[in-house]
Amino acid sequence: MRPTIAHRLLEATKVKDLVEIIAEIQDSGTRIGWRSVGGIDNNLAIINLGSDPAGGVIERVTNAIDAVLEDEWNEKGQPSNIASPRTAAEKWFGIGEGKLGTLKREALKKVETLSARVLVTLRDSDRDDKPTVDIRDYGMGILPEEIGETILSLNKNRKLRKLFLAGAFGQGGSTALAYSPFTAVFSRRAKTNGKLNPFCFTIVRFNPGDPNVDKHGVYEFMVDHANGCPIVSDIPEKDFPSGTLVRHFTMEVGKYSAVMTAPTGSLWFLVHNYLFDPVLPFRIEDIRKGKISTTRMVTGNHRLLTQGDHTEYQRSAVLTFRDGTISIYWWVLSADGDNARGRITQYVMASKPIIVTYNGQKQGDFPNTVIKDDLKLPYLDRYIVVHVDCDKLDAESRRQLFPTTREALRDTPIGDDLRRLVTETLSGDSELRRLDHERKQRYIRHEDKAAVENIRKRLAKRVQVFAKAGGGGHGPTVMPPDHPDTPTPHRQPIPVQDPPTFIKISNTSPRKVYAGRSFTLKFETDARPEYFLHPDNFIAVIAPPSFGQYTGTTNVKDGYGVAYFKAHEEINVGERGKITLEIRPPRSQTLSDAIDLQVVELPQTAGPDEGTSQTPNINPHWVSEGDPFWIDSGWNRTSVAKVTRGEDSVDIYVSADNGRLSQLISRAQRRDVASVEVIKNFYLEHVSFFALLQDIERTSQNKERQSGDDEDQGFDAALKHACETVCGIVDGLFDVLVASPETL
Repeated sequence: MRPTIAHRLLEATKVKDLVEIIAEIQDSGTRIGWRSVGGIDNNLAIINLGSDPAGGVIERVTNAIDAVLEDEWNEKGQPSNIASPRTAAEKWFGIGEGKLGTLKREALKKVETLSARVLVTLRDSDRDDKPTVDIRDYGMGILPEEIGETILSLNKNRKLRKLFLAGAFGQGGSTALAYSPFTAVFSRRAKTNGKLNPFCFTIVRFNPGDPNVDKHGVYEFMVDHANGCPIVSDIPEKDFPSGTLVRHFTMEVGKYSAVMTAPTGSLWFLVHNYLFDPVLPFRIEDIRKGKISTTRMVTGNHRLLTQGDHTEYQRSAVLTFRDGTISIYWWVLSADGDNARGRITQYVMASKPIIVTYNGQKQGDFPNTVIKDDLKLPYLDRYIVVHVDCDKLDAESRRQLFPTTREALRDTPIGDDLRRLVTETLSGDSELRRLDHERKQRYIRHEDKAAVENIRKRLAKRVQVFAKAGGGGHGPTVMPPDHPDTPTPHRQPIPVQDPPTFIKISNTSPRKVYAGRSFTLKFETDARPEYFLHPDNFIAVIAPPSFGQYTGTTNVKDGYGVAYFKAHEEINVGERGKITLEIRPPRSQTLSDAIDLQVVELPQTAGPDEGTSQTPNINPHWVSEGDPFWIDSGWNRTSVAKVTRGEDSVDIYVSADNGRLSQLISRAQRRDVASVEVIKNFYLEHVSFFALLQDIERTSQNKERQSGDDEDQGFDAALKHACETVCGIVDGLFDVLVASPETL
């Protein structure tokens, strides 16, 4: 193949140019053929598995990172003791713990050169909303005869025994082929014994076949008819150094085609969201005409949250799960600054703030109902991001949890167990309750009017009747109660001592637990935080062993930590046990503290069979235009109400400046002040009750539902209809209401 044709192909970014070059290749004397991708004629079903082009692009990036790791592995003499990509990143590139999140801002310069070895580029194409996307790595590269068995294979097992690589399923980025009319692959294998390897290329297309004969078409790639391999061309090394370039022409990435650095709907969001915690840094760039030419280094949202200026609080825990371990990280974003409520969308979808990853790549997520309903932290909804790191999860659990498309978690019992573990872990962090309470105080008006108190009591009675009739109930929290009703005040940091002098369990003894449920022990210490990461330095002893098991700890921060346990199902109510926490510092005496345990009965959910229900703590609040809650909720004059559920109360925020209500108040003002109060109180009670019923219905739905835009719009529409109904009743009975307020 003449180098000039290959050079033109390397420069082509539009389909029309590519089609001309294909014709030129055929006219050049090179006899070409076409092979089915993966060697499977029926490959359409496999390649079309993906529902989001982002997944395919990210798989390409993961493959590119693997190529860099494999190249380094070869350079290091192919060591056999590297058991994970994280270990490889730490040993070969000096990244602490193999986690980019450990790199502070000043340390980024150390990985700038490394990040240049993988580059994702947006180029001009035939359409503005469908850019041509390049994924280029300067890694191992591929020989011509290996292309069909590696990057264009399907379900091959080339990486299964290379534990230092992230890929495993053999699906690769094949799903990305479905979103481009053509895909070009260029590659040159790294030098072998100092000898330059050939440059080769191929083009992938979709052949629809003969509709009179074929049920569907096939994805196929161009080969030299003489040897059945991609075409080789004599391109100098300076024009194409070793590595691989995959170019997706006119790719359908519509929702990610905005200006590259936009916080949402852009390539920046795509790579940070889907590669939440990448093994290696890489670069992205936009060189399209009409766009500002930009190049940025990507280190993942995990690092941006850990080292970012908008993070107010962060914590992590390492926990036993099935036959492996998982790490859970959580961050609370600051509520200060412009558009603080929308800040979460720079990192995750607001309706899916709990990200589950394997080797840093997103595998699925959990909805924000975990935050609002399960944990009852409504004021941290849209402010908390959670990362569930499954790098050390056992292979069988991964098989049950992750599909090969990596687009969502499997709907299996293990997924339910993982969600429950996340909930139990975060519920053990009392600082989250304190922050939730603190955020709530920003919205509350301290009004102690008798009328509002009477409305609160009547609402509580109405809801209690509703609960007794089977409409709802109040069940146990996710963990046994072991904290005061008021949030924990901010604690003073405890200075580290070496050797340490104490560890103290701060729970009330005996610690009450439920059979079969998780529970926590909070402790204070002046020991170094790293002691609690190693079993040689920190142990938890449960007596008798049949009582339960230790599952993990949070990172100790400022001298305060949390240890996690789970009581066994078989223990009976009334049984007692004991837990001892021990610190064993090197070359120093052992420190310990102990606490008694007692099994108590698990509270039952109220409902029609029980016949009793706790009186709910319901608090209605007026919200005026310009109030913090109004602004943060994005309300306008048509907004009606919103319900938030805390651990010990339900708060209903009602717009005092709703347009329909304002008309009624104007009418009442023509009479006297007392009439205004009567109308407002009637409206507040009835709108609050309807809003609460709507919220009860929402929380009773399937646990996988999240508060997305569709649900919020449906809830708002129902409330507006209720507002219209209540205002219609007030208008029709206006004279009766203002004349006889005692009937309310």
